[in-house]
Amino acid sequence: MKKTEERRQMVLEKVADHLLAHGMRGASLRKMAAAVGTSDRMLLHYFADKEELMTGALTLVAARLVNILEQARTEQIPLRTFLPHLAEMMQNPQVRPYLRLSLELVALAAEGNEAYRAIALQLWSDFLGWIASALKVEQEKDRLPLAALALATTEGFMLLDALGCGPIIAQALQGLKIRKK
Repeated sequence: MKKTEERRQMVLEKVADHLLAHGMRGASLRKMAAAVGTSDRMLLHYFADKEELMTGALTLVAARLVNILEQARTEQIPLRTFLPHLAEMMQNPQVRPYLRLSLELVALAAEGNEAYRAIALQLWSDFLGWIASALKVEQEKDRLPLAALALATTEGFMLLDALGCGPIIAQALQGLKIRKK
C-alpha cells in the first residue's frame, strides 16, 4: 500500500508541474499521462476519475504557492508599501505560473465548474490570508478589508499584466508614491 501511495504522490507532483507549465489547456488525460510517462489508463489507476486527479494536483499547486508565499513573508508593512511588493512578486518567474493558472481556474469557475471553483477559492483564500498577515494596520478591524482590497488590486494587476498592460500597473504604483503621506 505504501508503494501505491508513493506512486500516487509522484503522479500528483508531475501533473502539478505539467499544469504549471502548460495551464489548463494541458489538462487532457493524454497530455498529463505523457507528462507522467505513462498511459492515460494507468494514470487513472491511482484515481477514481479525472476530477479526483485534477483536484489532487491543483490542491498540491495551492500548497506549493502557500510555501512560496511563506518564504516571501515580509515584516508587516502598510498597504501603500505592500502593493508595490505584490506587483514585484508577480514578476517573479517562480510565481508567474501560479498566477496564470489561478486566472484560468477563476475563468473555469465562472463558467460553473464547481470542482475548479472550490480549488480557486482555496487558492485565493490562502493568498488573502497571507496578505492579511503581512499587512500593517492601525486598527485590527481594518485588516481583512484592506487585505481584500490588496487582493482585488493584485488580481487587477494580474489581468493587466496578462494583457500586456504593464505601463498601467506602473502608473498605478506611481500614483501611490505621489500621494504618500
